[in-house]
Amino acid sequence: MRRIVWCIARGYLIGIFRVCGADSIPRRGALLICANHCSSADPPLIPALVPRGDTWSMAKSEYFEGSRRLRWLMRAYHAFPIVRHSPDRAALRRGSAVLAAGGTLIVYPEGTRVEVGGLIRPEAGAGFIARHSHAPVVAVGLVGTRECFPKGSRFPRRVPVEVRFGSPFTIAERRPDGSRITNQEAADAVMLQIAHLLPASMRGEFADLEGWSERLLGVVREASQQIPVGPDPPSGAGGA
Repeated sequence: MRRIVWCIARGYLIGIFRVCGADSIPRRGALLICANHCSSADPPLIPALVPRGDTWSMAKSEYFEGSRRLRWLMRAYHAFPIVRHSPDRAALRRGSAVLAAGGTLIVYPEGTRVEVGGLIRPEAGAGFIARHSHAPVVAVGLVGTRECFPKGSRFPRRVPVEVRFGSPFTIAERRPDGSRITNQEAADAVMLQIAHLLPASMRGEFADLEGWSERLLGVVREASQQIPVGPDPPSGAGGA
């Protein structure tokens, strides 16, 4: 299934589909992948591009309440349900178990598909997982997927799409002054890393990169310099 999605993306968007930074993804060991989410194409796309076969994704519980075929498809693609906008302890435990076993967990910190505009403030769940698992985190910036497969569309459109993987980092246990890092601060720090990978027009709540960096000083550690992602794609590929 991962191969099918990969072939569709590469074939249908030939010449206008770009992936950068995937070489920086650790090939073994626990790994938390966090991405922005603005299209229903995002969840099947990221696992197909991660060079590992042990990926698991959190998906909204509504997908597992529909038809039998949809439930089978979600489970076959290594997805498990999470009740959105709630402290779903069962989902958090399962996600933590994936990481404890050395697997890869894919999470969308915003907690929902953002249909209009740029990034929104994340929910604390991703921060909780990053803090308590101590797993390396890789941020992913998705550009153009909203225009490629907007809500209500039955077929994708041929527009430029770019998937930008950042360098691995971890969340510190405490700030340099010894103060405790909250789950929300950890989640904000993850979203800030995602914002660094996006065009300015897509950063939304995190448009003030310098301001957020000062506010979250000491939360992220072992963050390598972000990979060069080149010029922003054309405005049709993912502006706010």
